[in-house]
Amino acid sequence: MNEKQSVILMAVGDVMLGDLPSSFGFGVGSLIKKFGPAFPFELCRDALSKGDIVFGNLEAVLSKFDRRRDKFDQIILRGQPEAISGLAAAGFNIVALANNHIMQHGQKGLEDTIALLSEKRIGFTGIRIPEKNISNGHVIDKKGLKIGFLGYNFRPEQYFTGPPPYVAGDIEIIKADILSFRSFCDLIVLSLHWGDEFIDFPSPDQVALAHELIDSGADIILGHHPHILQGIELYKGRIIAYSLGNFLFDMFQERFRKSIILKLIVRGSDKIDYEIIPAWINKRSQPEIMKGEQREALLKHMDALSRKIDGNHSEQYYRQTLADENRRFRHEIYLHYLTGFYKFKPAILAANIARIIKGRLKR
Repeated sequence: MNEKQSVILMAVGDVMLGDLPSSFGFGVGSLIKKFGPAFPFELCRDALSKGDIVFGNLEAVLSKFDRRRDKFDQIILRGQPEAISGLAAAGFNIVALANNHIMQHGQKGLEDTIALLSEKRIGFTGIRIPEKNISNGHVIDKKGLKIGFLGYNFRPEQYFTGPPPYVAGDIEIIKADILSFRSFCDLIVLSLHWGDEFIDFPSPDQVALAHELIDSGADIILGHHPHILQGIELYKGRIIAYSLGNFLFDMFQERFRKSIILKLIVRGSDKIDYEIIPAWINKRSQPEIMKGEQREALLKHMDALSRKIDGNHSEQYYRQTLADENRRFRHEIYLHYLTGFYKFKPAILAANIARIIKGRLKR
């Protein structure tokens, strides 16, 4: 396979097409309602279009709701069905669904999302529903190269009881799936919803697990969930992106708005290179490609994050850093509502405060 025949995979992190509680009424979903489904991707579509394959973690279901009548908890982190056209127009042809928010709006929300993706011919991975003939893996054949995608959620179960429809992160199941796909795929990509939120480096256990999965036959690992960028590791010629961060999200903190497009250049089954395309999420929640000094600063930041991946951090250090980051996040949220209360309708502000109190009481 020569350079002209290379397969280009553009990979991004969390894509959320609704409103977060902290941006309800002016978040991604509200902007789509105002400006249309294509609006979120206007400033990154050209960059994504250079990919033969475009991947992202779909962090919210697409399922119809009524803003005027439905309860607050039935709307947050939920995109309207028409948002699918923006996702398709931006070039996405494979998304991960194995994440902790995919069941936030019930089985119907998941099934509505799957139907919309199928209608637009966008592949998905991470869901296993045998009675509907839905299995985890998805294979994309480009330029004679078969690339298999497998997805897993390592985060605790949320929003449902009973067996999960997504594929949980069981190491032996993952190894068996890799072995199965290796028999008919040239390349295997793992999508892993893992790690902890708000911390910019992986735990020692994550690093060990990533190495074990590469040793078991995976070629590329695309990680997500922390909502913040983490480093990229080249291990035995294979690529591990521990966290691709947010790509389309309405979190207000600057560190959660730094983003990248990971451009993977595949030249056959034994040659994979990558480039980092720096991006940021602007004040209108649009991912925008960085230029000039801003671009160079993010590349240096990514290099620094990658140097933090050595697996030698103690578990105690990791846990202390995680606790500090969670405390920092809580204080930012409190200040956000205190200083920005005028942005919210009184009922929405009250609902947000009630959610915070309820969450604290559970601790």
